[in-house]
Amino acid sequence: MGDLIDVVVVTYNRLALLKECLRSLQLQRENLSRIFVIDNHSTDGTTAYLSNLDEPLIKATTLSDNIGGAAGFEYGVNQAAVEGHGKYIWIMDDDTIPSVEASSVLLKKAKLLKNEFGFLCSNVRWTDGTSTNIAHVTKDWPDKVNAGLVGVVSATFVSVLVPKENIKHQGLPLGKMEIWGDDTEYTTRMSSYKASYFVIDSIVVHKTTYNLMTDNLKTIQADRIGRFKAMYRNLIYINRQYLSKKSVLKMALANIVTGLSVLSAKDHRLTRLGAVFLGTWNGFFFNPDINFPTKKDTKKIEV
Repeated sequence: MGDLIDVVVVTYNRLALLKECLRSLQLQRENLSRIFVIDNHSTDGTTAYLSNLDEPLIKATTLSDNIGGAAGFEYGVNQAAVEGHGKYIWIMDDDTIPSVEASSVLLKKAKLLKNEFGFLCSNVRWTDGTSTNIAHVTKDWPDKVNAGLVGVVSATFVSVLVPKENIKHQGLPLGKMEIWGDDTEYTTRMSSYKASYFVIDSIVVHKTTYNLMTDNLKTIQADRIGRFKAMYRNLIYINRQYLSKKSVLKMALANIVTGLSVLSAKDHRLTRLGAVFLGTWNGFFFNPDINFPTKKDTKKIEV
């Protein structure tokens, strides 16, 4: 038996997609040690489904409250780091559908790199085959392209593989980021620690209702505006932590331009404007602590 992977899947009210995600993972069981499913207090039958699931590979935890996506990943990565027996943790959303070879290719590249990497991320495609969740490349990104690897700085939690040893040194995802940006921060933290790569031949499908690369604050549905507020705060924090003061200033100015552009939106103009300005402002004072893997008394947050 070679090096194995512990998978972390965070889910909320997407039972059909979760089932598809888990089926695709079960087809790769020879590479997996455990699948840790964190159910963020779903109300669509997910909890009952997981409770009745007869699959030793899967350990499901249903939380007593919806603690948010970022905190769900913090919880799940901690659980996998403490309880899992794999060498790596593979992080993904419940609407991530890995191809049957996705994990094998990641393990092959990890071996090629002799485990000297911050993270590896898959080649994410939308349902029509177009690119989505596109990783940010490094200046020297082509250096290992002949080996099927592209140098990257950051990626999203749609198939990210992290050695457990890195998590011991660099800590867990920042649950206090709430949503949109926690994955950027975590992968940036890991790539700052060690060089990280996009794996061309590890294919996964992100089964969202539309290609998220088209999201923008001016046209997004009103019930998702709050996500942009968190994102602007989180991105200012990331620039403060890992980049220069100049980059922070450039982002703040760009955000002001974005804020002015939403004044021509069809609806909820002030709400959209507030998301930009409040999110950006909050980013200058946002300083969440990084937690490290530890055994916790989880009775208060598990059902």
